[in-house]
Amino acid sequence: MNRFILLVLLLLVAKGAFAQQKQFPPKIQFDYELRLKVDFKQREAFLKKNGEEPAVYEKAMGFISGSIYAADITDIVETSGTKYQVNSTGTLTSVLNLALQSQKLLRQSYGDVTKDGLSTLSYIEKRGNTERLQAKLDSKANKVIFIKDKTETGSAPIAGSLLDLLNVMYTFVGRKAPSVKATYNVTDSKSLKQYTLNKGELWDFPFNGVKVKAYRYFKSTTKDDSATLEIWLTEKDNIPLRMVVGLGERYGATIQADLKAIPSI
Repeated sequence: MNRFILLVLLLLVAKGAFAQQKQFPPKIQFDYELRLKVDFKQREAFLKKNGEEPAVYEKAMGFISGSIYAADITDIVETSGTKYQVNSTGTLTSVLNLALQSQKLLRQSYGDVTKDGLSTLSYIEKRGNTERLQAKLDSKANKVIFIKDKTETGSAPIAGSLLDLLNVMYTFVGRKAPSVKATYNVTDSKSLKQYTLNKGELWDFPFNGVKVKAYRYFKSTTKDDSATLEIWLTEKDNIPLRMVVGLGERYGATIQADLKAIPSI
């Protein structure tokens, strides 16, 4: 009898933990308009200071003034049991398409679905004709391995689970987001950093002619990491409405991705 009661209690606890997680449809498409604001002179000064030359795509950015509609982004989020995969394709608009010869931004995140969100096993980036970059989790050795094309370029120790710059937008969809703040291991395919995401104010977010309740989450900055990150998640279901990444002096650019329509989940 005691064993039966214990089993019932364990089942109730498990049910309560997963009750906070809304059932995720097996496939959801998110479409974004990406806007780019570049201060090329700031980037040029940084490169000159470090004795570097701007890449071809960076020279193309030198013609940009103010904020421009730079690309359309389509993210396909798929889940199957305890696994997920996000495939992202960025297609340049006519403003940059000619200068960059129809290059695309391809990203892929693959990993586990847990009660707390998504956990990266592999994150891949391919920016146009540049090298294929990958961050791969080695859970047995507690490290993240970095790969350029097929060559291992280094690794970083890790304690806990891993997120990346793609799945960080979706890890809270249909789940409970941090009530105040939380710290995560995040990779950009080249390095591993700790991001502390803080829950900000509740907005009446203007979206397609209506106001949508959304919380702003923002990354804490440090002396060693001045890049900024802001994500607006709907109060209901934590759908990402907007993501803004400020790349700081090193790149002199701000990237803003705005969701075109809220998918049904």
